[in-house]
Amino acid sequence: MYMNIGLYLRKVRKAQGMTLLQLSHKSKVQLATLSRIETGKMTGTIESHQQIAHALGLSLPQFYSEIDKLDTAQKASNAPERTDLFMHEKGTSSVILTKDIFAKRMLPSMIIMKRNGKTQKEELKAGCEKFIYVLAGKVEIIVAGEKKVLHKGTTLYFDASFPHYIKNIGNDEARCLCVVTPVSL
Repeated sequence: MYMNIGLYLRKVRKAQGMTLLQLSHKSKVQLATLSRIETGKMTGTIESHQQIAHALGLSLPQFYSEIDKLDTAQKASNAPERTDLFMHEKGTSSVILTKDIFAKRMLPSMIIMKRNGKTQKEELKAGCEKFIYVLAGKVEIIVAGEKKVLHKGTTLYFDASFPHYIKNIGNDEARCLCVVTPVSL
């Protein structure tokens, strides 16, 4: 999906007769960011994907399902496997740990945060749940304004429809296994 985000974005944007500048204004995503996404130099964030999809008149699941179709076409031509990687903020990324995510009931990912890194604030749709297992480091998870501190080997299970984010409060890189159910991006 890494390269296909840019390919699909360019295809849909051009099909709608929209310039990068127009898409930037409509989506509120920086022009340089859109250019880097289209050229495959970066993937962008889930938040930027949502803003772009909305500006193009698509839901985020529609946007991703079309990208997934491009992935399937590439696999048929023996293209090399890629890992789906999403950047949150500087120093934080998420790697999706499964393929064909919209055919699954759970979305497992690995969140990797450098020192002082944090995820973007999320608020998933009603009925979504999230499980976090800290593999390394020390993190603070804020759910609906309430802080929880987790260390290596500890877990938190919560209602993901409440506003929440994760912050690395340790001195080293933090890694968390995250599972969302049902699949929600």
